[in-house]
Amino acid sequence: MDPELLSMVPRPVCAVLLLFPITEKYEIFRTEEEEKIKSQGQDVTSSVYFMKQTISNACGTIGLIHAIANNKDKMHFESGSTLKKFLEESASMSPEERARYLENYDAIRVTHETSAHEGQTESSSPCSSQPHSSHCREKASSWCHHASLPWVKRNHVDPAKVTSPPLRLRRWRPFLRLPSLGLHSVAPNIDEKVDLHFIALVHVDGHLYELDGRKPFPINHGETSDETLLEDAIEVCKKFMERDPDELRFNAIALSAA
Repeated sequence: MDPELLSMVPRPVCAVLLLFPITEKYEIFRTEEEEKIKSQGQDVTSSVYFMKQTISNACGTIGLIHAIANNKDKMHFESGSTLKKFLEESASMSPEERARYLENYDAIRVTHETSAHEGQTESSSPCSSQPHSSHCREKASSWCHHASLPWVKRNHVDPAKVTSPPLRLRRWRPFLRLPSLGLHSVAPNIDEKVDLHFIALVHVDGHLYELDGRKPFPINHGETSDETLLEDAIEVCKKFMERDPDELRFNAIALSAA
C-alpha cells in the first residue's frame, strides 16, 4: 500500500481485520508456522485476549471480538452492554473456554446464527468449491445487543498500483452504543463451505499480534505502537498476499478513530 493512501486513514488505528482466501499454499504455511513456533517458542503477553473459533462460519464475529477485546480502554460501552458483559465474564478463561462460552452465550450466538441463516446475498464473485474447512465470508454480522460499530463506506481508500493483488481499506468508526451491534453484513449460511477467512491484527503491550481462532495461539509479529500499527499491520497483510500472488481476494478493514 502506498504510504500516501494509508495517510488517508484517520488515526489512531486500533486494529486491522484482514479477509483472505484459505488456499493450499496458505494451509502449508500455517502448518509450518505452527510447528516452528512450537519448536522455537515466542513471547506472548498475558494481556492479549485470544479465543478459539469453534462456531462454523463465525470468523468475522471472532475477529470483531478480538479487535474490541484488545481495545476495551478505547471503547465506550453503554450500561447493560452484552458485549462488555461477555468480555468481562470471559476475561479469566482460556482460549478454549472462551470458545465454548460463546457457543452457549445466547445473546451473541443466536443473533449470529440468525444472520448466518439469511445467507449470502452480496458477493462480487462466487465462492470457491475447494475442499477447505468451513470459514466465513462475512463483511461483519449483526450479532450482539447493546453495542454498535457502524460501518463507514465513504472515504474508500483505493488500491495502490502495485504488482501484488490490491489491498483495500475500509474504515469503521469505533462507537459502541445501544441497542445492537449494527455491523450490517451478509453472512454465509452457517452450514455453507467457504474459503475466505477473517483475522485480527492488534497492538498489545508494544507488539503486533495476529489473532486467528483457527490457530492454537496468537502470532507475535514484532514491535509496533499506536502510531505505527496500521503500517506494521499492512506489512503483515502484504506477506499474506505474497504467498498467493495469483489471488485477488484480499480486503482489509481498519478500526480507527472517527
